[in-house]
Amino acid sequence: MFHNFFFLKRLATELNKELVELSLLECFSQNRDELILGFGSANKSFYIRANLDPNISLLSFPEDFARAGRNSVDLFPSLLDRQVSSVSIFNYERSFQIAFGTRSLVFKMHGRRSNILHADDNQIVEIFRGTISSDMELEPSTLNRKIEINQKQFEAANEDPITLIPALGKEIKIYLEQNDYYNKDGTSRWASLNELLTKLQSNPIFLLDGPSISLVNESTEKANSAIAATNWLYNKKTRSFYFEREKNEGINKLKQRIKKSESYLNKTQIKLNQVEKSRSPEEIANIIMANLHSLQTGLSKAVLHDFYTNQPIEIKLNRELSPQKNAENFYRKSKNRHQEIDQLRNNITAKESLIEELSRQILHIQDIEDTKSLRKYLKEHGIIKKASSKVETLPYHEFEFDGWQILLGKHAKANDELTLKVANKNDLWLHAKDVSGSHVVVRQKPGQNFPSHVIEKAASIAAANSKRKTDTICPVIFTQKKFVRKVKGAPAGQVIVEKEEVVMVEPEGIKH
Repeated sequence: MFHNFFFLKRLATELNKELVELSLLECFSQNRDELILGFGSANKSFYIRANLDPNISLLSFPEDFARAGRNSVDLFPSLLDRQVSSVSIFNYERSFQIAFGTRSLVFKMHGRRSNILHADDNQIVEIFRGTISSDMELEPSTLNRKIEINQKQFEAANEDPITLIPALGKEIKIYLEQNDYYNKDGTSRWASLNELLTKLQSNPIFLLDGPSISLVNESTEKANSAIAATNWLYNKKTRSFYFEREKNEGINKLKQRIKKSESYLNKTQIKLNQVEKSRSPEEIANIIMANLHSLQTGLSKAVLHDFYTNQPIEIKLNRELSPQKNAENFYRKSKNRHQEIDQLRNNITAKESLIEELSRQILHIQDIEDTKSLRKYLKEHGIIKKASSKVETLPYHEFEFDGWQILLGKHAKANDELTLKVANKNDLWLHAKDVSGSHVVVRQKPGQNFPSHVIEKAASIAAANSKRKTDTICPVIFTQKKFVRKVKGAPAGQVIVEKEEVVMVEPEGIKH
């Protein structure tokens, strides 16, 4: 009902009493689609906050307003220090104007296309929402609608109040439908229209759940003025809107993580199937050993008898190695294959558990009913990240994964600083095995073990930032930082590691 001529008429009448003879002292914006107007005199001040976000499009009248120290811009400067001469509604329109002599600010309250226009002698010279460029062509005088409410005009409008008075708005159309207006005869319709107009002009302002305000739908809660009703609606509506937006942001973040996890799960399951169905390196090694008598050093491939299938098989060899050494390589690959299969299975289990947990978090967020609880939950579970305040001169890149802080060394010298000065003794330290690359550190959480999917993620980052970054699968060592030490005189980034474990991962993640 706010975007309705009859309500805005009451509001304009009250604003006229408040603003006449006050001067416009400040006019600025510090948020997109929000304009702040500050009026005052020697002994009085009055503020208008116009939030013209298409999803809100409402006004409010705060008792005071503190302007931010930065990120604000002054608007309509030629109106500053001008005194308000009147506030008036446009006839049968959802618009009103604050006049400063021949100049005015037109409040065009047209729902999603609401705007504030600076007019000079009936010509628009500036507009607040520049995206609605057609408002520059508007002549304010044309907003006054010449509507005569009599039975003849009513019949010409097919006895439809909305056709006769478009500014009644959709709320009145719903009210008419609910009261069976369109099934009445002509005489009854005319009587109903006059009854409706009486209510719109003289009824109290009712405050309804939703929230909404009404001049026709009654409730026990009422506002004592149009300004009070506008403030009530603004506070209720914006609180609800921004709460739902924060809630949806949190849910969408979790849905994105679920989508990524499901994609990872899919790829990992395909990879596992491929590895399990592929020929075992151990069998290839056994075939080489069974055919040593027919092999010699220097061969790049050989066709041998496969005693598993009783068929010939072509095997690629390293010509620099002896047949026995080639067999040893395949035995080593077989051991890595078992580790890879175990790791892939563990990764699948971890991702399935993560998806279940994320789904539970979505259900929990959907049940939260207040902003304070919502923000606390989002913060505790690391769902919405805080704005980064990191210093660019840090020797590492810093980011978060599933609530765990991961640090990635920028270069060899930075690796030393990260490992020896930044990392704590119980942090997890990772590095691609047997090749140069970045040091990676996962910050320890007191009383918590490092989850396998977090270790795997950090390891994949270490692999992606090493000379093994193009490999299909890469071994990565990990241990607590207390088992990593530097030998005096060793090159930058070179350390000695004790008590390490190995994880096989696919190189992926942040690269630098």
